[in-house]
Amino acid sequence: MPWKRLAGLAVVLAALWLLWRTPVVYPIRILVTFLHEGSHGLAAVLTGGSIDRITVEADGSGLCFTRGGWRWAVLPAGYLGSMFWGSVILILACRTRLDKYVASVLGWGLIAITLLYVRSWFGFGSGLALGLVLASAGRWLPEEVNDWLLTCIGSASCLCAIFDIRDLTRVAGETDATMFSREIIPLPPLVWTVLWGVLAVACLAVSLRIALAPARERPRGAFDRMPA
Repeated sequence: MPWKRLAGLAVVLAALWLLWRTPVVYPIRILVTFLHEGSHGLAAVLTGGSIDRITVEADGSGLCFTRGGWRWAVLPAGYLGSMFWGSVILILACRTRLDKYVASVLGWGLIAITLLYVRSWFGFGSGLALGLVLASAGRWLPEEVNDWLLTCIGSASCLCAIFDIRDLTRVAGETDATMFSREIIPLPPLVWTVLWGVLAVACLAVSLRIALAPARERPRGAFDRMPA
């Protein structure tokens, strides 16, 4: 077991958990909102639909307006998609030497999505700013810094999916779960909330197991370079 990586991830997860509603984590929360809404849009495109527009607001909320596509895939894609992307980013940060490339691709991808689809003033400005920060980090900052950055983003995206699904049980009104219940299968929204939550936790567990699996070669993550 790579204990230094485990300790590093534990510190990151604990810090994100404690500081989630503070300005320290705010930029990452907004980035995760883009991942959430972008996942709705991607699900629509992959199932034959299209993206009309995306909005992201200063309170961390967002909406993705789509046309066509399979609604049974589009509606849960926000929560499950942000968990999926968080898991992929976390695994790439811990298991590969591609940190600078991943940060650059993430940054330029965010800029492209913002220019093409984002139609709220805050979302447009924050999308461009966050995209430029990520692209610049991938281009100019050392691999170790990008490793920490991607680990924080991946962990935050995984945690946010769990937080959001938890919040669905407390929100009265229109949510992805209520729309899924009304439009697809008429089970209580709480049933879908719990099911998505179980899938999200399972995805996080699998991604952590992969990220922390012993490597045949010397581990290369930033946490492995921490002094003993």
